[in-house]
Amino acid sequence: MDLFTSTPAPAAAAPVAPVAKKKVRESLGPVRPNRLQRVGGAALIAAPLLFTVGFLTSPQQTSAGTAGYIESLAADPALSLVSANALHYGWVALVFGALATLGLLRGRRGRVFLPIAAVMTAFGAVQMSGLLLSDWFLVSAGNVLSIDDAVLMDTVAKEWSVAIWQFSGMIGGLVGIALLSLALARAKAVSWWIAPLGFLPWILPAFGLGPVGVILALVCYAPLMIAGARLIAAR
Repeated sequence: MDLFTSTPAPAAAAPVAPVAKKKVRESLGPVRPNRLQRVGGAALIAAPLLFTVGFLTSPQQTSAGTAGYIESLAADPALSLVSANALHYGWVALVFGALATLGLLRGRRGRVFLPIAAVMTAFGAVQMSGLLLSDWFLVSAGNVLSIDDAVLMDTVAKEWSVAIWQFSGMIGGLVGIALLSLALARAKAVSWWIAPLGFLPWILPAFGLGPVGVILALVCYAPLMIAGARLIAAR
């Protein structure tokens, strides 16, 4: 080897450009509900409308307590029964509508959350529809019995297991609607920005806003009604 000849240094390796990380969006594909789920989509729209009719026709309670409630029902039996029927069939429609939302599942999004929320809502809706039977009894009792006897009848009829029935219905139905709205957003069936509205429809009427509060409550059912429209319109 010639000591006076320098060996050229190896060329520096060219810097490797970092690989750009692209966020791959999951392709969810089209919504393909079956016929029963399409019918359930119509029920999902009908339920909020029936709730609205039920609240708008609900007689105003002029005094507090059970006695005041019975007196309000008995004062206008025809209107009271319109309200009770509308609310009852609103909950019945929600049973079918909640289960039909499973037709909006695509891919893995919401595959666990949506079925849980749908079953919870359906169970609560069954419980709530049954609880409305007492309104038929109280309308008659308020017109046939004295108010004290009507109150006593209502008190005696509510033994301890009715409380389980009542609270399971309220939790399953009212909380279920809120969770179902979130689950629909998780499944990309509705937008996230409207999903929180599902927490409000049964809260707004409690502020004593009258018909205005009832109409605002109807708007808060938007997640369910949009989901129902998508089930009907799917091709």
